[in-house]
Amino acid sequence: MSLFIEPNAGPAPIIQVINTAHRELNIGVYYLDDRKVLRAVQSAVRRGVDVRIMVEPKPYGMKPWQVRKEVRAIEATGAHLQYVPGRFVSQGDAYRFYHAKFCVNGHEAEIGTANMDWSGLGGRNREYLYTTANPTVVRAVQAVFNADWSRQRAPAWAHQVLVLSPGTSAAQILQVINQPGPIDVESEELGPYRPILDALAAKGKDLRLILPASINREDQRDVAFLHQHGCMVRLLTAKPLYMHAKMIVGRSLGFIGSENFTQTSRAHRELGLLLNGADLGKLQAQFNRDWARAGGVSSGLVAKAKDWLSRF
Repeated sequence: MSLFIEPNAGPAPIIQVINTAHRELNIGVYYLDDRKVLRAVQSAVRRGVDVRIMVEPKPYGMKPWQVRKEVRAIEATGAHLQYVPGRFVSQGDAYRFYHAKFCVNGHEAEIGTANMDWSGLGGRNREYLYTTANPTVVRAVQAVFNADWSRQRAPAWAHQVLVLSPGTSAAQILQVINQPGPIDVESEELGPYRPILDALAAKGKDLRLILPASINREDQRDVAFLHQHGCMVRLLTAKPLYMHAKMIVGRSLGFIGSENFTQTSRAHRELGLLLNGADLGKLQAQFNRDWARAGGVSSGLVAKAKDWLSRF
């Protein structure tokens, strides 16, 4: 089992899982266009590995021509390509994404926060990737992929092994937040999901949170709410490093995965892991470095958001 941190690790952790595939390789990811990953996939196909890849058909903010280019590049590898199941596409006025980022080869799995593109794999993002040969985890990841590929529901037992959404992920994330003692959190978004926001606020001075400096007005109000409860929040500027990770670390339990701590993420396909042991020290050390690099939230921003909150 190994924890990798981007941008330093690059695509190597994913390529290693691809290169050691013997008979099968399955990739479920929001977006894939990293050339090194694609070359590794093509090599796997050429040596007789049955490769299946599942991607999101409408990544947020991307043009149709960009998705077509992604599809052509994947198809050129010889892998079997399929868009995600119908339950992860438009549902009335809402849109559910296939937001997971993982690969599994039958004996090893990689789970992380990074999309398989330049920005996620060594480009400019803070990301966390985890590879494991734990047979229970590998079997659970494989079961989720097989269920999604065949348009079925993921088995209930997989929700006990993985932090899996839709499903029980909120309870598992709350378990990490509510552990005794201080916790540190890195996230791209915060969002108006009251159970998680209230749990974070309840930590008070025992919470340190890093968000991107580009947070929207809604997240600014959430930051002000946390400040009112004594929580510490810092913002990381996009250059040289964009905060795309979704990570929590405490004294006894940690989390990394694709799921943002928002209401909408609970409806997407998201996949993550609970971590403990030596991995917590690695997560903590990286958080401390990021915390030292991040800047404080401006008093003007907090005052403005507090003024908005006072109207309710």
